[in-house]
This record gives sequence, C-alpha cells and structure tokens, in this order.
Amino acid sequence: MSERSPWPPRSDDAHSPDAATVLGAAVVLLALAGICALLGEHLVLGALRLAAGILAGAGLGAALLALPARWMRPRPRRMIAAILAVVVALALTVPAVLATRVAPLADRAEGSIEALAEGDLVHSVPVPDSPVLVRRAGGAAQLLDEVGARPVEATAHDFLALSADGTRLVRATGASTEVMALDRSLSAPDGGFPTFSFEGTPLALDGDRIVLRHCSEGLCRLSGYDLTAPEEPLWVVSGSAETRGTDPAGTLVEARPAEPPGLLDAARATGVLPTIPLHFDPAQGWVQLDPATGFPVGRLLAGPEEECRIAAAGEATSAQDPLHATPRVLTVCSAEDGALTATAFQDGAQLWESAPSPAGTWSVRLDQGRVLAAGTELGTDTPGEILATEQQADWTAPGGQGVRQVAAFSARIGIDGARMIVTNESGQLLAYDTADGTNTWTLPLSAPDAAVRGTLDAGTAVVLDAVVRERPLEPRSTQRLRVIDAATGEVGVETLVAGDVGAVHAVGAGRALVTVGEETLLLGS
Repeated sequence: MSERSPWPPRSDDAHSPDAATVLGAAVVLLALAGICALLGEHLVLGALRLAAGILAGAGLGAALLALPARWMRPRPRRMIAAILAVVVALALTVPAVLATRVAPLADRAEGSIEALAEGDLVHSVPVPDSPVLVRRAGGAAQLLDEVGARPVEATAHDFLALSADGTRLVRATGASTEVMALDRSLSAPDGGFPTFSFEGTPLALDGDRIVLRHCSEGLCRLSGYDLTAPEEPLWVVSGSAETRGTDPAGTLVEARPAEPPGLLDAARATGVLPTIPLHFDPAQGWVQLDPATGFPVGRLLAGPEEECRIAAAGEATSAQDPLHATPRVLTVCSAEDGALTATAFQDGAQLWESAPSPAGTWSVRLDQGRVLAAGTELGTDTPGEILATEQQADWTAPGGQGVRQVAAFSARIGIDGARMIVTNESGQLLAYDTADGTNTWTLPLSAPDAAVRGTLDAGTAVVLDAVVRERPLEPRSTQRLRVIDAATGEVGVETLVAGDVGAVHAVGAGRALVTVGEETLLLGS
C-alpha cells in the first residue's frame, strides 16, 4: 500500500507549490541573506544589513513550509512559518539597530535654553559651580547652570557682568549699580536675588569690595564699598571726568584704535568685571588703585600721551593650579611706525618689559600675563602672529622653537595666552604652551583626515570630530563631542552626536553650550 497523508485533502492545497519548490526558494532567500550580510559589512551599508535580516527570516519561514505535510497541518504550518519569519527578522535587525543607536544629546545635558541665535553672547568664568551668563541680542539675559535657567531682568541698554569668582552678577542702569548674590539658596520665592544698590558705574569687583565711579554736578569721585557692610563707603577720592576705559582681556583689538574704549566697553565684551581697578587721569595717565583704600598702587602704568592698550589679565594658569591666576596688568604701547612694546605689572611693580616688535600693522590680545599680536610686518604682505612673554625679551612666533620640529598642523581649535590647541596630520589633538611650545597633552582623533571643529575659552576646549563608520547601521552623520580641560587635557564629557550640531561654546569649569535643533544644551562634567 502506498503511504498516505494522515490529513484529509483541503481545497486550498491543490494550488500549493510542492515541497521541492518551496525548499529551493528557502535556499535562495538564505543565500541572498548571506550575500547581503557580507556586502553590508564590506560596503558599510545599513540597507543591506537590514535586508539580510529580513531575507534570513523569510528563508527560515520558507524552509518550515517545505516540511512534509504529515508533520503538521498546512494552515497551522503557514501561520507558524510567517511568525518564525517575523521573529527571526526582528531578532536579526532590532538588536543591531539598538546597538548602534546614538542617544539624544539632551539625555546628557545638565540644562537647556532656547537655541542661541546670531548676536547672542555667552560669558563664563573658569570656576566650578559658577553660572553661565547668556545675553540675547535683544537685551534679555539668562543665567544657566546645572540646576536650570533663571531669567535676569534687563534691557538692551543695561550693563551685565559676572564677578571673577562667579558668585555675583553686576547690573548697571544709567547712574546706578546693582550687585546680586547668585547663591540659589538665598533666592527669593519669586526667583529674585539678594541685591545691593549703589550710585555710580562699576569699575572693579574684588571679592567683597566693589569700586565705583560717580559724577554729579560736574564733579566725579571714586568710591569703594564692602559688600558685607554696604551702608557706608570704605573710601571716597576725587576722580577725573575722563571716561576712557580699559581693554577686554583675551579679546583681539586694534593696537592703535581710532577711538579709545569707553568706561564699560571691556566688561561688556568679556561679561566679567575685572578685579583690579584701573583709572585714567588726563594729567598723569593710567594708575592702579587699591580697592581697600583707593590709594594708587606702585608706579604709573602708562603715560597720558602714549598709544597704549591696557587690561587686567591674570598670569598664565598651570595644570597644577588651573583655576587661580595672580592678577596682573598688561600694557602694550605702539610707536609711530607700529612697533609694539609690552609690559607686565603686579601690584604696580614692573615684572618684565619686551623689546620693541617689528614695525607693522597689528591687532593685540592681552591674556593670561602675555601679549599676542596678529597682523602684517612693515614691508611685507604676509600676515602672521608674534608673542611677548615673561620668558624672553624679543617677540617670537607662538610656540617658539618648541613647535617647529613637530608634524604639520592641519587645524587650530583655539589660542590664548597660555596655550594653543591644534590638530596635526597624524590624527592627533594637541595642546602646546603658547610661549615655548611645550606639549602639555595629546589626545587621538577618530582619523587623520577627520573633519574637526571646536572652540577654546575660559580654560575649556570643546571639540567635535567626525566618526569613521565601522558598522553598517551606524548613523552617517555621527560626530564625537569632547569637553576638555584645556590645562590638563582631562576629558570631562565624551559622547556621540548624530545629526547636525550648530554652534558650540566652551564655557568655564569644563563645560560647553551646544546648540542642537531648537535648543542649546549645557554639558558638563
């Protein structure tokens, strides 16, 4: 007798393909799955990798359909085959997709605000737990820290600046000044800050001592107050009606300006009120004042007729003590031919003076106890940079001899008085001492030819470099974002970012503001 199927024939089985045909289709599907998997890995194509998982599931489902009919009824077999195909396809694709998924950057953010726009300014100080001051182009302001964002009442005409230690915010409106304590535990229920009000314009804030200038009925005076007992001034001295101000530390300015800066121009540019009160008298020139007594400190810093830039800029910080720099005053004076002479003072005493630079047309940056000049030497048309420091009398190229023997630089992330951060053709991110070229730290890039961008500010570097795709399902636009302590090279934040990243701003204490889509995120260690 011939062997018969235990199941009675059904009308829909008459048109079903035979087992050999189904098995052949299963073999073809599995073979295609293997080819797609190999090509997907070789060509790093996510579509082929997904197709491999789907084809493998379909192939196994077809193989189940090819089983002898006596093992299982046809209808349940088709249902189980379809379920098997779906389960296998999901098992081969979903885990792979999840493994290469890049988490949203917002998951790592300590705070967020509306995306920064053109004209918005970001100010910070290199002090842990200090807030970041964001000044919108329209005048509105916000303080942002790890707890969140706090609005600051201000108009476009108001002056706003942080104290150098990040514990206070100073607002000047016309002839009055408000000093706000930024300790969140002292905030009022309405979100306001404990505030002291004074008459005058702020010149400097050193710890608990603030120095102000006030003019009334043609007479001007300088006064100092102790913020722990602000009822009466510590001292009052007469001042001149001259409104010439200092220059912003760390900002590139023309060595010979068409007009001298105003009283608050420097602090507006940096968003930080200096700790050293400097006063210009048309009869004497620039002098440094003692914030405790109002008396001049040391010698005259620059004469009234000299073409000088002057700024209170701390000495270059070190990796051992990156947050503390001794307050110093820098001047850089220009001769008629454009030659520059830089001088550094501490407590009114001269520390060093440079030899005259080559004549030319220069812009200067007074920063961390050193002077950087960028421009064109007289008789040439090639722009360049020169540096004056405590290490030598003559002006030299940044890094001096120390950087001339290393691999060629391919990009520069940033430069300040202490260091310059660059990339080289070997695929490295490096920091060099601006004065002598000592290599202070080195980090790898994802590839020698990786696209790199970033910023350096307030002792922090933020760097984005393109990630080389190694797996098919990795996003094509993935970048690695690192927030780095510029003094030590310690990486406080390292994360992958998929999609377009807008502007990035390095801010103090190893943090960064990163704009993604419609929001700007605060990242920190």
